[in-house]
Amino acid sequence: MVLDDLNKKILHEICSGIYSYDDLAKKLNVTRSTIYRRIENLEKENLITKKIMAIPNLDKLNLSAILVAVTAAYDEVSQCIQHLKELTSTNLLYRCYGAHQAYATLFCQKGDEAQTIEKIQIALKDQKTISYVISVGFRLEKIDFAPF
Repeated sequence: MVLDDLNKKILHEICSGIYSYDDLAKKLNVTRSTIYRRIENLEKENLITKKIMAIPNLDKLNLSAILVAVTAAYDEVSQCIQHLKELTSTNLLYRCYGAHQAYATLFCQKGDEAQTIEKIQIALKDQKTISYVISVGFRLEKIDFAPF
């Protein structure tokens, strides 16, 4: 499916926050039925999945983000990713090309960083992991899932 300008604008707006169809229609100067139809088509094409999402304020929730970058042997990448998926605190996980084959973000209560890091180390210890780097994030500087 080729995205025209209106579909790109709709994607941008719905990825930037929650809007009603009426609000989107007003903002984009089209009818509510146009918004409804376009969003339904984007969903049918598997370009979006409608879900209600919120961006948590980690500071106010007393949470820390643990960031992990994994470099693994080629035949071990899928297993490393599976082990990271199995950790209940894994919130975001990417399979990558480049310096690392996987990036993960895990959330934990402030003060529980050491235990969370230990769980990561245990999950990856039996893999032919070449290396992994773990950092504790202390402030979310930007989040924007809008692709356009």
